[in-house]
Amino acid sequence: MSKHTDIHKTAVDDGEATDEQHAPELPVMDGADADEGDTPPIAKEFIRRAIQMLEEDESQELIKLTRERIREPIEPPWPLEQFFNGDIDLESELAMRFSSTPVMSTIKIRKLGANAGRSVATLTTQDGAAQVIFDADAESRALQASFTLGSMLSLRFVLRDLVDRTRWLSLMRRDGGGLAFLWGSRRWEKDYIICIARKYYTIFYAFSPNGLEAAARLTPEITGKLLNWLEKAWGAEEEIKRDNKPDMLTW
Repeated sequence: MSKHTDIHKTAVDDGEATDEQHAPELPVMDGADADEGDTPPIAKEFIRRAIQMLEEDESQELIKLTRERIREPIEPPWPLEQFFNGDIDLESELAMRFSSTPVMSTIKIRKLGANAGRSVATLTTQDGAAQVIFDADAESRALQASFTLGSMLSLRFVLRDLVDRTRWLSLMRRDGGGLAFLWGSRRWEKDYIICIARKYYTIFYAFSPNGLEAAARLTPEITGKLLNWLEKAWGAEEEIKRDNKPDMLTW
C-alpha cells in the first residue's frame, strides 16, 4: 500500500513538473521599472505591423500620384482633333450635332448663402421647360453649369482650374463674335465649354470626358448679363488689362 502511494505521488509530482515546464512564460511589467527592453513580443509585433501598414499606405498614395503625373495624355475627341488639323469647321459641325438648341431668354441672379462668396445665375426658356444654372465660386474661380430639362433631368459640368478667364471674357465680347474655349490646363481631359458667339445669339456647348454633352442658345441680352455676372463673380474686372495681344482661342 505504501509502495502504491509513493508511485502515485511520484506521478502527480512529475505531472506538476511537466505542466510547469510547458507553461508559457508571460512577461511581467511593473510600469515604473519597465523600459524598451521589457516590451512584450506581441506588442512589438503589433507595432511593427502598424508601421508596415502605414508605410504601404504612403507608398500606394505616392504610386498613385506618380501615375497621374506620368500617365499618357488622353486623345482629343474626334471633332476637336479634326478641327485642330484644319479638316473641319467646328462651328458647322457642332450646329449639325445640336440642331435644335433651346433658347434661354430670361436670367435671374442670386447669392448662394450670405458669406460663402458663391452666386447663382439661372437661365430659363420662355416656357420654363429648360434651364441652364451656373454656379460660380469667387474664391476658387470654379464654375458649374447644370443643363436641366423639365425639372426632372439635369447634366452638371464642373469646370475647375480655368485658365485665361479674362481672355475668354474678351473673346466673348468681340464685335464679330467667334469661337472661344473655356477650360483648364488639361483641356478636354476635364469638363469644358465651347462657345460660339454671333450677332443675334450665343451657343454654349458643354462636354465631359465621361461622355456627357449638352447645349443651349442664349439671346444677346442674356449673354451680356451672364458675362457681366461672371466677370464680377470671378473678380475679373480688376485683372483685365487692355493690351495689344492678338486674339486667340484660349487653347
